Amino acid sequence: MKLAAFLDEAHEAIADAVLRAYPPLYNAETRRSCGFDVRRLGRRPLGAQADAIRAVALSLQRQPGTILVGEMGVGKSTIAAAAAYLGGCRQVFLLCPPHLVRKWQREIHQTVPGARSVIVRTIQDLERTRNLESRLQFTICSREQAKLGYRWRPATVLRLARDSSGEMLRDEAGRPYRVLSCPTCFGTICDDEGIPLGLTDLSIRKRRCSACNGPLWQADRTGPRRFPLAEYVRRRMQRHFDLLIVDEVHEEKGQATAQGLAAGTLAAACGRSLILTGTLLGGYASTLFFLLWRFSPAVRAEFSYADVSAWVSRYGYIERITKKDSDDYLEDGRRSRRRTYPTRIVEKPGVTPPIILQLIGNTVFVRLADVAADLPPYTERVQLVPLERGGHDDAFTQSSCYDQLARQLHQAVRRALQLGSKRLLGAYLQALLSYPDACTREERVIDPLSGDELGYAPALPADRLYPKERALIELVARERARGRRLLCYLTHTGVRDLSPRLEHVLREAGFRVAVLKAATVTPERREEWVAARVREGVDVLLTNPRLVQTGLDLIDFPSLVWVEIDYSVYVLRQASRRSWRIGQRQPVTVTYLAYADTLQAQALGLVAAKTRASLMVEGDLPEEGLAALDADGGNLVVALARRLAEPASADTRSLEALFAEAHQQARAADDWLVNEDSNVVSSVDCADAAQPPPPDSPRASANLFIFGDLPLFAAGTPATPSAEHQQSQDGLSLTRLSQLLVTQRGG
Repeated sequence: MKLAAFLDEAHEAIADAVLRAYPPLYNAETRRSCGFDVRRLGRRPLGAQADAIRAVALSLQRQPGTILVGEMGVGKSTIAAAAAYLGGCRQVFLLCPPHLVRKWQREIHQTVPGARSVIVRTIQDLERTRNLESRLQFTICSREQAKLGYRWRPATVLRLARDSSGEMLRDEAGRPYRVLSCPTCFGTICDDEGIPLGLTDLSIRKRRCSACNGPLWQADRTGPRRFPLAEYVRRRMQRHFDLLIVDEVHEEKGQATAQGLAAGTLAAACGRSLILTGTLLGGYASTLFFLLWRFSPAVRAEFSYADVSAWVSRYGYIERITKKDSDDYLEDGRRSRRRTYPTRIVEKPGVTPPIILQLIGNTVFVRLADVAADLPPYTERVQLVPLERGGHDDAFTQSSCYDQLARQLHQAVRRALQLGSKRLLGAYLQALLSYPDACTREERVIDPLSGDELGYAPALPADRLYPKERALIELVARERARGRRLLCYLTHTGVRDLSPRLEHVLREAGFRVAVLKAATVTPERREEWVAARVREGVDVLLTNPRLVQTGLDLIDFPSLVWVEIDYSVYVLRQASRRSWRIGQRQPVTVTYLAYADTLQAQALGLVAAKTRASLMVEGDLPEEGLAALDADGGNLVVALARRLAEPASADTRSLEALFAEAHQQARAADDWLVNEDSNVVSSVDCADAAQPPPPDSPRASANLFIFGDLPLFAAGTPATPSAEHQQSQDGLSLTRLSQLLVTQRGG
């Protein structure tokens, strides 16, 4: 019997075996016996929100760390506040983005009866919370207040330099020579080799005196007078809070970012944590490591803070690249002609199935479809537009200029890489990704070391439309004819700002256009500003996706188009779901525009691979939409997982039957569903994905040759997981089985 046929026949038995090995902590039986009465809440949960609340509350009582992964609109803040209340927490510290502080306060008052919420900005605000009497108190703090402290500057004194005999030293002009000294012991400040340090050296990082270990820094009285609240909680309020809630926790994933370190400090001070996100994985296994290390005692027990490479080796995909050059090798064999060549290790998008075992024990997954029934369709489509080849009397065309720039930069980057330098990769990527969209401005790439010109593309006439601009105008016209507004995402809104050009082009075509900029509209006013533009009858809103990825309800824009792609999976997934939420009545369409046979198309394929990995961790196994661009994604692991994830007969151990019941109830209440949460985004199945151009086309062959052998877009053999996990890849279906299940490790 073939493997596929075996899975078709035995997938229910395999699913039962998984449930026996990993028994759920919360299931239909626990729902009746757990004792969490959601009728005590200030408002009735919608659909599967009730089960998510009970599951999170149960996990909070039994485990030090809990993760809630929910799509935008599922009511993530409602679930978290209600679970903290039913789980018996009394002092909750809530960390969130600054523009969501007031929103969280509203959610708490509407959800938890008798709860007190306090927004803290200073140490005095924190100290006042000690004396407040309440059955349940939420202390809400923006991550900026938690991480930011006073400015510091070097602390030194100038002293006359003397030699070993005590004689005063003088400079070449005969003036007394002075050196920087420690303000505590007055010893000369030197590095490890005894060389005196200057103010520039002392301003880079905080140092201590090598003689007395005294600090060589002090508060800068000219800066803001503040102290990081996360550090104050660690020092003065240890265990005062019995739960930490972190909203949009994927933004704290960095290894050494200030907000990531602040969140980790608070987690250690509070003891228990509940982290909330809609995009748990950024496409690479490494993006999950520091996130879990800060909030999961199990991960900390198994890995040290510096073990990210071991984590990637176990749970990620790596590619080893060895270039055999007769003139570039490391070692000759002592008794043979053997040679050792340098090998470079690169992490590839994707995760191996065993990573699920780090999640299913304390993670609750919630989909928007579990909460609200009868949502309108959500569709993603990729539209690849060919570069302009000719048709004008000009000597240069968009296609010829791009090809010339690509050849020049490719040769320059190859030469630099052969010499071991990667300094030109950033300029290479920026120039080739942006020039097709901004071809009305010349592109000149200069070597930062030598000052030589590496590549040049002339400015093309600005009085005509280019292919992607024509495609955008056609899309806007089509959507306006259907009575639909369009949200247009641009990533270059600073130095290479594309918004003035597109605003002019769209206005000339007869459309009403608004541009949202960070410098003109503060985060707190953005929702009000967008609502005002809608009342004025705007057709198109141009903005950077990072300005609206969290906290904004853009339900008035059912059509979204990415004119420029953001290559962060977190931003891409968050921003793409801004209008597909509870209360949306129109079908939502997301269009990704890219120039065919260019670096834009190849980069979009890379994002597709990262998106597929991110969705797989959350239990979605996409076959269409952006993730379909991942040519290597349709592997055996995904195929097996899809078969095992097919619906099986419901029983009392699963919540699948409860979801069906929840949908019945939600349909009756769908007319009055309200805006619950606009902070998190996951992904759903998509349709109508455009296929990439055939690989045997002339331009495709040429450009694949140009870009294929560079590090970021290397096309060699598909990356493979580490050997220790080769035999466990059929376990990927655990993600699908763990939807809205909190399970405990067993077996």
